[in-house]
Amino acid sequence: MNNEFKIPDPETRARDIANLRAACRQLDLTNLLLDEAIAVADAHLLEQRSTRRSKSNYLPTQSES
Repeated sequence: MNNEFKIPDPETRARDIANLRAACRQLDLTNLLLDEAIAVADAHLLEQRSTRRSKSNYLPTQSES
């Protein structure tokens, strides 16, 4: 068996580097999408908490009793 490490030719290295850069761009885009989804979920949770607090602080007036 030949276990010697061979340095790939320049064309192969360039192709591999381009593929790695493309994979990094895809991961960056995925992270942006996830960040956006987290922000939307956080905003929704804050809205729910606000709604829940306003309902729990609701005190009926005498005319409503």
